[in-house]
Amino acid sequence: MIHQEPRLWAALESAQAVEDFEIQQAQLEDVVSGAEAGGFARLAFVARHALANAYCVGRQWDRAFPLFARCLAEHDDRRHEFGPAEEAALRSWYCWIIRSMAEFPVFSLTQIYAALDDVEGRFWAAGANLAEVYATRRAVAHIAADREQEQQYFRQWTAAGGPDPARMWDLAVHVDRLVDRGDDAAAHALAAPVLSGARILDEPPVPVHIDMLLPLARLGLHAEARRSFRLARRGITREVYRYEYSGKLIEFCALTGNLDAGLETLSRMMWGFPTLNRPTGTMDFAAATAVLMQQMVDAGRGDEPIGWAQQGDDEYVDAAQLLERMRRIALDLAARFDARNGTASQGDRVRARLAARPVADVRMSAASHRFTHGIPEGLPPEEILSRAERHLDRDQRTSVGDHLLALAEPPAHLAARRAHLEALLRGGPDKGTALHEAAVRYQDDEDWVRFALCMCDTAMWMADNGRLDDAVPLVTQMRDLLRKLPDQGAIARAEFAYANVMTGLEPDEVDRALARAAADAAESGDPYVVALVAGHRVHLAVKQGLPSEQVIALAATMRDAALDADWPAQAVHAFSCLEAAHAKAGTAAAYRREVDERIAGFSAGTPRVVRAGYGFAQARGLLAEGREAEAVPALEELIAVERYSGVPAVHWHWLAKAYFAAGRLDDAADAAEVKADLLDDLRERGNLEDPAVADENRKLLIECCRLLGDRDGALEHLETLSRNAHKRNDANLQDYARTRIDQIRQRV
Repeated sequence: MIHQEPRLWAALESAQAVEDFEIQQAQLEDVVSGAEAGGFARLAFVARHALANAYCVGRQWDRAFPLFARCLAEHDDRRHEFGPAEEAALRSWYCWIIRSMAEFPVFSLTQIYAALDDVEGRFWAAGANLAEVYATRRAVAHIAADREQEQQYFRQWTAAGGPDPARMWDLAVHVDRLVDRGDDAAAHALAAPVLSGARILDEPPVPVHIDMLLPLARLGLHAEARRSFRLARRGITREVYRYEYSGKLIEFCALTGNLDAGLETLSRMMWGFPTLNRPTGTMDFAAATAVLMQQMVDAGRGDEPIGWAQQGDDEYVDAAQLLERMRRIALDLAARFDARNGTASQGDRVRARLAARPVADVRMSAASHRFTHGIPEGLPPEEILSRAERHLDRDQRTSVGDHLLALAEPPAHLAARRAHLEALLRGGPDKGTALHEAAVRYQDDEDWVRFALCMCDTAMWMADNGRLDDAVPLVTQMRDLLRKLPDQGAIARAEFAYANVMTGLEPDEVDRALARAAADAAESGDPYVVALVAGHRVHLAVKQGLPSEQVIALAATMRDAALDADWPAQAVHAFSCLEAAHAKAGTAAAYRREVDERIAGFSAGTPRVVRAGYGFAQARGLLAEGREAEAVPALEELIAVERYSGVPAVHWHWLAKAYFAAGRLDDAADAAEVKADLLDDLRERGNLEDPAVADENRKLLIECCRLLGDRDGALEHLETLSRNAHKRNDANLQDYARTRIDQIRQRV
């Protein structure tokens, strides 16, 4: 066993370097078991402490208590085996455990105060400074809502040498208590040097930035609030922070008119919320979420679906429903704390937060937009399903999923349509089977139009997966069946499917099928089907090198139909094809004049998708002329419209360039960062039309960070750029990154 101990120490060191907390937990559990079996007391102590931290990162705070109790008991039984370093570590851990006990209402104040007396006695016996004890007593008094004791222990902590001005967490406590007392001005005076970057602490000051967000807004310091918000939002994803800090970001967004930015943070954190086992964190995060949901309801968005994970299963919930759920969670936990504490303070605090009104209207993130559609209460199942089908046609997959969740179990006569939708959403080898099963349901219902269209989808899946021998006869049979039925839109879709299956086999037959599909689509009067077919015809016309005039005519048909169908992605594609065709024909200037004239004729009733589509065309011209700043409004409108189906990565880059040219550095940084990693990935895979865009976007982001005084952000993106340069053996880019890194570091 003596020879096993060094290996266990090495395993401990290796486990602590693992980033995935579940894997880390498993490895640390093995080390603890080995140390206990071998009787290695010091190793067991260190490993249990590391395991307790890993459990907390994994939101399982309650599992730290028995680990500490075992260490404390072993220490008291075998004191001679522990040196001064372990003694000090145990005392600090004891203080941390006591603070955690206060966050669980199952621990009585009597138990907590007894533990405080015990740990204080251990500090006295060791002749150690009592600052940590007083800091712990202050934290307990804060949770117990005893303001007088909290003030007393804060003074004692200060007299004993704390808070340490160089320690970030000490400053965060000091700032938070001032904010809690309503002294925004004093909190700002204390935090200002850190917020501006003039004062450097031992850790990134993300909690300080977050704690100061609402005070800055209340003080009217909106530019400072924006800077802190951007730094906090970036920093909170780099490290593990308590749920309360994400909650404060959400609450700030709710009370400053930034509902969509709040929803982004909420959706990122909601997956872990059901397994968060720390009542104060659960209570505060639930209260913050309820504040956001209240503002959603007040803004008329109570019917908007919200991502919610419950025990690993998806469950439909809209903003109004989540408001009631989170309000109940927060108030129930507050009542439990008040029963433990013997006061009404926690409940009063939560109720005050729930009743909060907006403090300012300040846009914090240019990159935040709605990404799903509301579902009005009381919609009949058939209408919900029809809306879901419409969203799928436009590739608005988040909205499709939300509608299917809202539908729950549909009436029997809608089961086949639901199965068809779910099959189309599915990827992988099971998709074909799922489509076939949906078709069988249609057959049982004798819904022959939908049966045939579902089989057409099956045929296209077969063709995509190399099963052309099966796909061709199937799609031919289904097309011929639909030709006998009175539904021109369905016939056009079948011809479209036939053309897709025949692509690469018989080019002339593809052209004839698409011509028939275009005629059928026009006769159907369905602009979606017209745009769908026209899109394929434009693609083939460009590929076949047809005259620009023909491409322009087809693309114009595609554009007009896509706009009529409220299909932003297809409309943008049509405008891009028109731009390229006019450039090839030498008529680009005339085309831009046509776009400008059309925009000048817009009225208040012009549909948003039409404004966004023509605005995109105008913005492309402005970018080409070097007038990026003038393109900002059009690009903002475009991205807001595209958000439901996904914004192409390069569009975020264009918006970032436009913001930068307009001097809106915060907005430029937001927009450039959204898809920076995806642009790098697209370049690496050879899927970026202009490969230089990825590096240009990263350089723009670096420059924004530099000009905004975000040194860490600039260095982080430079390191990414440097890694990309090394992968490609790009000497010029390596030199650029190296030079810029040196310049930024020398300025500090």
